[in-house]
Amino acid sequence: RTVESGSLTELRHLTRTSVTAELAAAPNGLAHLPGVHDLDVVGHRVKLQVDTDKLDAVLRSLTASGVRSLTSTPPTLEELFLRHYADEVTAS
Repeated sequence: RTVESGSLTELRHLTRTSVTAELAAAPNGLAHLPGVHDLDVVGHRVKLQVDTDKLDAVLRSLTASGVRSLTSTPPTLEELFLRHYADEVTAS
């Protein structure tokens, strides 16, 4: 059965964006921002997953620490599917 349909862009709300950043200073407060998941901080390097609608707040927080490099990767079609499937299993 079809659970949800739409273009890849329309379905991006189902999962999170991956962000990796190298900062000038240690990040402050990322763990307390809504929508942040799987946060990993090693020195001034940060890796995390963020709900797409919360990306702006995360970028502001990273900018406050001085961004030296940043990679932001939107979810793949496979990640969208797996996230949606996991949500359906959890709801059952």
